[in-house]
Amino acid sequence: MIYKETHVLSEFEKEAVRLLWNNEYPEIIQQKSKEEFDEYLSQLKNKKHILILKENEVLGWYCDFIRNNELWFAMIIDAKTQGFGEGRKLIQKAKKRNKELNGWVVIENSYLKQNKQEYKSPIEFYKKLGFKIFLNE
Repeated sequence: MIYKETHVLSEFEKEAVRLLWNNEYPEIIQQKSKEEFDEYLSQLKNKKHILILKENEVLGWYCDFIRNNELWFAMIIDAKTQGFGEGRKLIQKAKKRNKELNGWVVIENSYLKQNKQEYKSPIEFYKKLGFKIFLNE
């Protein structure tokens, strides 16, 4: 696996991340078009991306950014790559660079992905890595 760090995604990388997003996140929050994903990314300030690449395929994406004067992150790991420590490695890299990280995560397993499989919330993964969990009710 290759880890590529960048502030700007190429068009190929951006589309690969959008497709990864659509494959792994619940269908209800899909990025339906390139333009929609461009709009999402344009709203993120001070972006730093890390891509997990294997043979020109994007298998993971991590991005941290500033939101409301706090450092936030988003992360997606391809289903076939999950369970091999790649997500943990990305979080370890991020924690070395940043004192504090905030993330938003879907905590329910009741959503379906676009392939109609059940979405599995990563909340337990983040708990294992020592994140504090705050629920918005």
